Amino acid sequence: MRSIYLDYCSTTPIAASVREAMLPFLHEFYGLPSNHHWFGRCAQEAIEDARASVASLLGCHPAEIIFTSGGTESVNLGILGVARAISGAHSETKPHLIISTLEHASVDGCANQLKREGWDVSQINCNALGIIDLDTLQSAIRKNTRIISITHASYRFGTVQPIAEIAAICQASDILLHTDAAQTVGKIDCNVERLGVDALSLSGHKFYAPKGIGALYLRMGVPIDSILFGEGNETGLRPGTENVSHIVGLGQAARLAKSGLETSSDRISEMRDYFHARLERLLGCEIPIHGLSGNRLPGVLSIELPGVEASGLQRQLPEICFGPTLPRQEVNNYNAQRNLAKIPSGILPSPSVHTLRISFGWQTSQEELDKALQLIVSAYDSLTER
Repeated sequence: MRSIYLDYCSTTPIAASVREAMLPFLHEFYGLPSNHHWFGRCAQEAIEDARASVASLLGCHPAEIIFTSGGTESVNLGILGVARAISGAHSETKPHLIISTLEHASVDGCANQLKREGWDVSQINCNALGIIDLDTLQSAIRKNTRIISITHASYRFGTVQPIAEIAAICQASDILLHTDAAQTVGKIDCNVERLGVDALSLSGHKFYAPKGIGALYLRMGVPIDSILFGEGNETGLRPGTENVSHIVGLGQAARLAKSGLETSSDRISEMRDYFHARLERLLGCEIPIHGLSGNRLPGVLSIELPGVEASGLQRQLPEICFGPTLPRQEVNNYNAQRNLAKIPSGILPSPSVHTLRISFGWQTSQEELDKALQLIVSAYDSLTER
């Protein structure tokens, strides 16, 4: 039987219309965008069309979109590029960065690099719901805080953070706000005006564009320095020849997302809730959900499986492609960072080796859901000897 793909948080297949949009720029319109002849102008116009589509999805001006090689480069440019520009403007004080324990490794890596460059860095915890507590954030702000970077949604648990409220706090203290929106763009509303962010990073392969393409939204007027050097494309911030075919693909994915955002979100939320409810009925026990009482991404289900380690269950199910499970050491490190005294009664306190992340997408079918449930229950029974 063919594999059942339930790992849309990790990556998504290229949508058919995205692939079709890319093909002419792989073999027919191969000109260099910086050249002024017909082939070059054709490539440049395609790039600007794609930029307008991404800007339309985010609700910003096209000039505020910078194409990159993916989410990681977008994060690096959005944090390091802005931080270094700020360091030059505020050389008389030691600047301060705040991030959270929910961040992707790219954000953690940028924070560690800024420490080496003389920045103070603070890391704040989420609460028991997997959400950043605004009072905790407010108490971490100092007079020298220049940047706050908080993920838009946790890639582990799917919990969506209160970015608009965080932005209001930042604006009141003249702090720049960056958000890593790799998990949210194309899945929920990411209008940058409503979010109030100064910079937003996105990754194409998380919403049906190819791997190797991303973008950074940077609000007009925010200072930034290039972190790469060479021939200056993307208004001098991104040296190197533009990846035209992938940029075109990202633009088409943005158009698809904008046209079907609400309907696809509703359908995928229904899948998520059906899967959880059906699994509970089939196993005959409660299956706790991380972040159940908070705002969650429509296609993410992070659950605790009683009595079995998630990695052991995965080994029993080669037919199903799940999201990554939490290694025991990561669980221990995560729990050591949590303030368990704040956990309300009845709320799932923390992830464990029993945590399994399942994520759904546009191409997930009802037949796949039912087959996956059948296989999971069979594997669970073999491991627990019920």
